[in-house]
Amino acid sequence: EINMSQLRMKELKDLDKQGLLTRLTEYKKELSQLRVNQSVAGTQSKVSKIGTMRKNIARILTVLNQTERANLRKFYAGKKYTPKSLRPKLTKSRRQALKPVEKNKKLRKTIRRQAKYPKRVFAVKA
Repeated sequence: EINMSQLRMKELKDLDKQGLLTRLTEYKKELSQLRVNQSVAGTQSKVSKIGTMRKNIARILTVLNQTERANLRKFYAGKKYTPKSLRPKLTKSRRQALKPVEKNKKLRKTIRRQAKYPKRVFAVKA
């Protein structure tokens, strides 16, 4: 019999991947057992336990996903390309907008013109 109480995220983050996966399989078995009991017995005593089990499973999966993504971020840090799933979501227009470097680039012709005709400075009497 597994401890039915609610899991703490702090405890889960301390576990390694293998420990989390074993916990996950245990909880899934327990959940299926509770579901069978619920359908056979028809009593409502275990309904709250089903809820806590589902939440516990969700917490374990969340921790697994978080650690996986953190590891991937470390792996792709400093590389030229990162997977789309790790890039910032933003909005489509913000993703497709020019980056600041691209935005500030000038054509050779424009640079030449600006050098030829610099902005005039007028001395204003105070």
